Amino acid sequence: MALTHTLFSPGELTQQIGENARELRLSQNLSRKTLAERAGVSESTIKRFETTGQITLDALVLLASALGMAQQLPALFKHTQPVSLDELKQSRRVRGRK
Repeated sequence: MALTHTLFSPGELTQQIGENARELRLSQNLSRKTLAERAGVSESTIKRFETTGQITLDALVLLASALGMAQQLPALFKHTQPVSLDELKQSRRVRGRK
C-alpha cells in the first residue's frame, strides 16, 4: 500500500483518531463509563481505542453517534466532483485491463 499522499502511517493515523475521540469525550465532560453506556460499547473498548486507535467499525460508528459525530462518517469515502480542468481530465481516464 502506497503512503505517498499522507504523512502518517496507518498506525499513527488510527492512534491520532483515538486521541481526537478522547479529547472530544473530555470536552463534552463525559467519563468512559458514561460514554460506554450511551454508545452501547464496553469501557475497555473505549480505553483501547483512545490509547491505541484500535476499534471495530461497528464500535466506531456507535461511538461517533454517541459523541455527535455520526453525520461526518458518510463523507469518509465519498467521491468528490472535479473542481479544476486537470481534475476533470483525470476523471475521464478509464482504468483496468486493455
